[in-house]
Parts: sequence; C-alpha cells; structure tokens
Amino acid sequence: MREKIVKLTVTPRGDGPVRGEDPWHAQIGARLSGIERLLRRLEWQVWGLACGASGLLVLEILRHLARV
Repeated sequence: MREKIVKLTVTPRGDGPVRGEDPWHAQIGARLSGIERLLRRLEWQVWGLACGASGLLVLEILRHLARV
C-alpha cells in the first residue's frame, strides 16, 4: 500500500527581475492608502459633528416644548 497514486513534480519558482516601475507603483499605493486613511478619519469627524449637532437640536426642541 505504499504506492503513489499521483506523481507530483515540484519545480522551484523563479521570480523574474524587478521591473523599473514596480517601486513607483508601490509608492503610489502607499500614498493612496494614506489618503484613504485620512478621508476615513475625516468622515468619522464629520459624522461625529453631525450627530452632536442633531443631538443639541433635539435637546433645544425638547426644552422649548417643555416651556409650552
């Protein structure tokens, strides 16, 4: 029962030489990820301000309704 059912041949993978534009694409990718991170933080700040402002508006409406 020690027979091999399938014979697998493994060839070593040789990566080709690095092209000249690969570092350029890596740098552009790094800058774009930084911009995306900045926009994500800005989006959270805008949401926080909008929720805070709407919360204050609700409190003011409740205060005016309590006087009536």
